[in-house]
Amino acid sequence: MRKFNRIVATVLAMLMLALTVVIAPAVVRAEGAPHDVYTVSGDVYTVPGNVYAVPGSKTIIIIMIIGSNTIKINGLEGKKDTSPQIKWGRTFVPLAPIIEALGGTIKWDASTDTVTIVLGTQTLVLHIGNAYAVGNGKRFHIDSNPDVAPYIQAPGHTMLPVRFIAEKLGASVMWNSALHSVTLVFVKA
Repeated sequence: MRKFNRIVATVLAMLMLALTVVIAPAVVRAEGAPHDVYTVSGDVYTVPGNVYAVPGSKTIIIIMIIGSNTIKINGLEGKKDTSPQIKWGRTFVPLAPIIEALGGTIKWDASTDTVTIVLGTQTLVLHIGNAYAVGNGKRFHIDSNPDVAPYIQAPGHTMLPVRFIAEKLGASVMWNSALHSVTLVFVKA
């Protein structure tokens, strides 16, 4: 039954996201308007902050926009001091807000330039500047491009490709090219 509930929650979350892909290309952010005001053929619309929240659900939806330090976690908006970026043709996002939203922990070891992530029974060790990671004792490449590696973005945030985070932590990821936003959908068991 748990597996069925997880599948249903994932399908519903993906359906909500799919609707944004169909609608979003026609929607453009109004110049100089607040972040939640959009225009469609001259009309102005306000998108409520909790449009993606699923009350009582074990689904966590995280939305970030390239170049913006705003993050939405299940519709609740917050600020961080660094923003997602595109580097080496990949979308890099700050790791800490994602792991913290999922209830995990992050430890930084300055002497070895490593970041250790613990999320449930998963442990992931990243070496800054190295194109590999170690997950539960197994070493693997972060990306097919050997130049892609975690890096530190001022003022001290570990940046990692969003696709890698999604694959290793069991999320679905969606890129919205019209809004330059990346959405991660995690369904907790």
